[in-house]
Amino acid sequence: MKIIVILLATLSISATAAAQVRCADVKYGSPNYHENMETLVQLVGERKGFNRYHETVVSEICARKTAVVAEFVDKGFISAKQVSDLKRILTPSLQGRSEAGKTYGFVKEKFEIMGLCSACADNVAQHYTKNPSSACGKLAKSSIEGDPEAIQVLLAFPSYCVWKY
Repeated sequence: MKIIVILLATLSISATAAAQVRCADVKYGSPNYHENMETLVQLVGERKGFNRYHETVVSEICARKTAVVAEFVDKGFISAKQVSDLKRILTPSLQGRSEAGKTYGFVKEKFEIMGLCSACADNVAQHYTKNPSSACGKLAKSSIEGDPEAIQVLLAFPSYCVWKY
């Protein structure tokens, strides 16, 4: 019985800590930065404490940038599960997005990884999700599917890919 009480108390503390750690808490130079980073990496299962890769990934997640995060996962500096858990904890407002919102976020990230600037990736993602039969929507689809020629054209950011807000 004593073990169950201790386990429940630990889970309660972890849930409370997760609810309290936000991007502002782990911005370098913020009050209790190191303690908050330690709490955060423990919540995602890192037993050795936080390191420079965690710091960079957390910073990039909070800035809504993805290229470095993807590279760090690819190179094995941090696990994809830890990244997923960090995103869930640090950016809870992104959870529960509509399917269109998820698609937009996914493809915008892919276009940024391909090398488009953030604004350009946004424009192309708008076409891809809202007007897929347009010239840019078709180009975006071909690029996502890996067509090297389409990717090269997309990276030149043709004028027909400018989204009219």
